[in-house]
Amino acid sequence: SSGINAEYGLMILGVLVFILGFVGCYGSFRENRALLIFYVILLILVLIGEVVAVIVSLIYKGEINEQVEIALDAKTDEYINYDKTGNEEYEDSKEVVDKIQDALKCCGVHGIETYTDNTTWVKKHGDELVPASCCDDVETGYCNSTTAAVNDVGCLDKVADTLSDNVGLIVGISLGFILIQIIGVCLGCVLCQRIARDGYKEV
Repeated sequence: SSGINAEYGLMILGVLVFILGFVGCYGSFRENRALLIFYVILLILVLIGEVVAVIVSLIYKGEINEQVEIALDAKTDEYINYDKTGNEEYEDSKEVVDKIQDALKCCGVHGIETYTDNTTWVKKHGDELVPASCCDDVETGYCNSTTAAVNDVGCLDKVADTLSDNVGLIVGISLGFILIQIIGVCLGCVLCQRIARDGYKEV
């Protein structure tokens, strides 16, 4: 599933960051020119990867939004399935959807119609009830979609708005990381040159 893939991705990223930091620190401590060159090369590759990732995300922004919509649709369908059958396989999806709806003050993928127009949901709850996480004043269970407390904006629009509102912060953080890595590359090159000038030191 996408959740498992994300976890593996974060684990791999963590391992790479650890290796990168270890190589840089150990190479500097031992004044080992070969390790420092390896460190600089790794850092450059990571830097290139980040720049490419930013460019790709800008080029394929529409496809990213489409993938977000597909993921939200799948999780919401599993939420409705869990509500109907109580199948524990979909319990995590219920928790995820409830947290998203509560945190972003939204309801469904495109609005309350995600529930009120869903045949499976309507058969059990009618065409007015929505999950409690769609409403501000209801903690558990369900709430009436006709009340003023309901958040009738779709979560897909909320996610898009959140990303748009924080694009400056995201770009700033990305540029900060890139700047730090450029400094790391420069320092690594300077240290390599100094070691080469003073003579290669064996480990």
